[in-house]
Amino acid sequence: MRPKIFCIGLSRTGTTTFNAVMTRLGFLARSGPSGLGLALHALDRFDDICAIVDQYDCLCDLPYPLLYERLAGRYPDSLFVLTTRSSEDRWLESLRALNLRNGPTEAFRIAYGCYEVANHEDQLRDFYRLHNESVRHFFAGSDRFVEVCWEQGDGMSRIAALLGIDAAGISVPVANASVDKNARKIIERHCRKGRYGAAVRYARSVADTPELMAPINRRLDGELRLFLALNTPKTALQRLTLRPKK
Repeated sequence: MRPKIFCIGLSRTGTTTFNAVMTRLGFLARSGPSGLGLALHALDRFDDICAIVDQYDCLCDLPYPLLYERLAGRYPDSLFVLTTRSSEDRWLESLRALNLRNGPTEAFRIAYGCYEVANHEDQLRDFYRLHNESVRHFFAGSDRFVEVCWEQGDGMSRIAALLGIDAAGISVPVANASVDKNARKIIERHCRKGRYGAAVRYARSVADTPELMAPINRRLDGELRLFLALNTPKTALQRLTLRPKK
């Protein structure tokens, strides 16, 4: 039986690239599921998270970075890869872009202790730094562990050494690069969920243009018309008439 392989780098550290690499190497790899996994983690349902783990060779992204100590104990033959960025600032800006695309979510709060990157930059930098330092300390001197920064160009060789395989000729796929995705679709998704503030913040972060603001205003206009149609007061019936005292 193959050992489990966990990528325990935080979001936006190249976890999607890691997942693509492991798939290319022939492993059954899975990212997350972050929303479900973090909800289970918040309720301390570790056994249920392990029921997900048991279905795959390799797992990455949240909630696994928050559980590396327990996973190392549950799966004693498992291997661990810490993915990092070349600097805290690069990680933070990439996380900010992700947060603006997805909007404030409960999953983000469970993972990072806040709903948004804005106004929490120092807190998140500390979180990133402490996580990486804690992982390095926990696995110090262990042959079950390797740290990878894809930006340094040696990630594939470092993973191959950990796995004891020859990865010559296998390239690193570029996955989930931080180019902007379909901005209009992201804005419309926020609007459908009633997250107009998130839609406006995302639109302004991409390009504060009338074209991107138009779908937000159309949605708001529609909701306003509906509200007015359903809530026009019937003055004769709904006004409060104060009777004079006798």
